[in-house]
Amino acid sequence: MMASYAGGMSIAYSQVGVAHAVSYGLSYLLGTKHGIGNCIVMNHLEEYYPAGVKEFKYMVEKNRIEIPQGICKGLSDEDFEKMMNVSLGMKPLWENALGKDWEKIMTREKLRALYEKL
Repeated sequence: MMASYAGGMSIAYSQVGVAHAVSYGLSYLLGTKHGIGNCIVMNHLEEYYPAGVKEFKYMVEKNRIEIPQGICKGLSDEDFEKMMNVSLGMKPLWENALGKDWEKIMTREKLRALYEKL
């Protein structure tokens, strides 16, 4: 239990907050497993992690991994609101990834557009 807690805390205070914060919204609403959700999200984060996404996509292709697509298609406005509320509630993740002014960077509109790509 302590190892799991320490691992979670190390992620919470690392620079991978965008993928994790967005993934939590997917898990909450759609039941997407967090690791798979991270992969779905990471596939669209070039703006935040250009080198990391490039390497991620290389590994996906090299290993012939299929990343689920279109999982947010057909969701209602209410569904998107729920996901955004969960995601934006992950303040330490956003702050560590984007800085103190993260709310100016990741607006609700920008987050909605990101979810719509997934």
